[in-house]
Amino acid sequence: MAGYRVLVVQREPFALTSIVNALVYRGLDVVGRAATAREALDLQRDQEPEVAVLDLDLGSGPSGIELAQALRIRQQEIGLVMLSSFRDPRLFAPEMSVLPPGTSYLCKSDVDDFGAVADRVIDSALSPLEARDSTPNALPSLTTKQISVLRLVAQGKSTHAIATELQMTPKAVEQSISMVGDILGVPAERSVNQPVLLARAYLTLAGKLIDDRGRVGAANAVLTSSDTART
Repeated sequence: MAGYRVLVVQREPFALTSIVNALVYRGLDVVGRAATAREALDLQRDQEPEVAVLDLDLGSGPSGIELAQALRIRQQEIGLVMLSSFRDPRLFAPEMSVLPPGTSYLCKSDVDDFGAVADRVIDSALSPLEARDSTPNALPSLTTKQISVLRLVAQGKSTHAIATELQMTPKAVEQSISMVGDILGVPAERSVNQPVLLARAYLTLAGKLIDDRGRVGAANAVLTSSDTART
């Protein structure tokens, strides 16, 4: 098997090390590892990888989606594998969830063995632009607008604040919350706090953990540099 050149970009150190080790074990040549988009772009320029394994959430600064777009601007046929804790990329960024053509999307909770990531890397190296579902939609029952509402509810925003941000009427927001609750099995009842339960549902779908005290912990700029085009 050819030792395809791979760049791994993951925010979490443990995930980064685990993925690198799995790829090396499978005979792949990991030519760079990074935790931020800027580090990744520097490594791409120096190493010219054939495939990049990216995290969707890279913390402050450009997201994995923006990084994927920038990598493609430089290398039109680089293979892209997105490995994220988010069940559906719209949960992270509803307004910019479209990935470059050919991007392979994996949810971390579905990966029992990082060997599966290696398989995706090899597939992407062989056919980086092959038609794939570049806008994976793991929650087909929810529209992008409904996911936006759910995300803002999870942030503790009021109905009026959500209406202002999404340019909806308060009544439309209330109807959307009710519909999302029905779809996710969290109906509005006097005996439960629906916003809290919806927030928990969002955090579960986003790959977050909630401990017994209700505290949340992580589960697991448009790019600018001298030679990077603005995405």
